[in-house]
Amino acid sequence: MVGLSTTEADEIGYTQDGPTLIYMDNQSAIQVVKNPEHHGRMKHLDLRLFWLRDEIQKGVISVKYIPTDFMAADILTKPLSKVKVVEAYKQLGLQS
Repeated sequence: MVGLSTTEADEIGYTQDGPTLIYMDNQSAIQVVKNPEHHGRMKHLDLRLFWLRDEIQKGVISVKYIPTDFMAADILTKPLSKVKVVEAYKQLGLQS
């Protein structure tokens, strides 16, 4: 395999002891990616869902529920109140 960039080459050379853990705050989405029985009702979703489901079944990725209040990544994806921003800073180990 040939990396097309330094970053990609570094990623190709990286070995991992366990699955990549993805934290999600949407329990319905977790059920969809973990349960193949939802396929008939989810035909409108694209192939990325099926790739993710395959990776979970192979043990490459693991999905875990985390309540919204503990989702520190929200500061990177949506506008938050000042209180939530301060809490996210604490969760990320940053100073406000």
